[in-house]
Amino acid sequence: MRHTTLFAGFYLLMFISNAQSSWRKPSSNGISSKKSYIRNEKLPFYFILRGGLTQFFGELNEQDMRAMTGISLGKSFNKNLAIQLDYTAGKVGGEKIQFFNSYFINEYNTIECIVKWNLTEQFNRLEPGPVNLFLYGGIGQIHFNANAFDIDTDKILRFTNSQLSARNPLFLRWGPAKGPIGIKRTREGILPLGTSMNYEMFPHLRIGLDYRFYLVRTDKMDATSGARLINPEESTSYSDTPDDKFSFLAIFLTYRFGMSK
Repeated sequence: MRHTTLFAGFYLLMFISNAQSSWRKPSSNGISSKKSYIRNEKLPFYFILRGGLTQFFGELNEQDMRAMTGISLGKSFNKNLAIQLDYTAGKVGGEKIQFFNSYFINEYNTIECIVKWNLTEQFNRLEPGPVNLFLYGGIGQIHFNANAFDIDTDKILRFTNSQLSARNPLFLRWGPAKGPIGIKRTREGILPLGTSMNYEMFPHLRIGLDYRFYLVRTDKMDATSGARLINPEESTSYSDTPDDKFSFLAIFLTYRFGMSK
């Protein structure tokens, strides 16, 4: 019995040693075998359709969530990084009774370029499963038209664009507007930051949630600039107040296609 136990222990130690050696054995790509699976996406190109609700952070910040929709075209360089072009159309709303006694509606469109990083890949030692978590950031531009109304009478009180509105220089916050007057939409730079999580239902189809936060280079997304009741048109200067921000929470479907090299 004693010899049997010794032989069993010896063979167990040999098995563990061989398993550890196999686990740590470098692969042809210079990393351990636990990371030796194919690093490229099988279907690197993808198309996304999303829809959700927006939330505003500014002077008129009592929430009135509005709808948004968007599409994306992207390409995965590998299972870690992807680049994506987005187009979004939607509305942002909110209100404030104290001092302003008004609500606003903002109709906007954005064009964005973002880079996505697969966070799941960094912590899963083996091939990640059907759930993936991403962090992303980028740069873009927003075109919008905002109007503020009286809460009691629905009469328009402030607006961002009229026949007197001209275009502000794209990279200058202060100073008079230049160019032809009568523009219908304000344009400003934006910085989108967000996180998304998706679940692979089929090889080509994934469903997920997307939360995106926008830093907007203007203080008049709510047709209000500072504690003032004047029109924040582009034909006038900005107030010396913090820039506005907004976000959306959306459900999306991803269709993947293409062939890896």
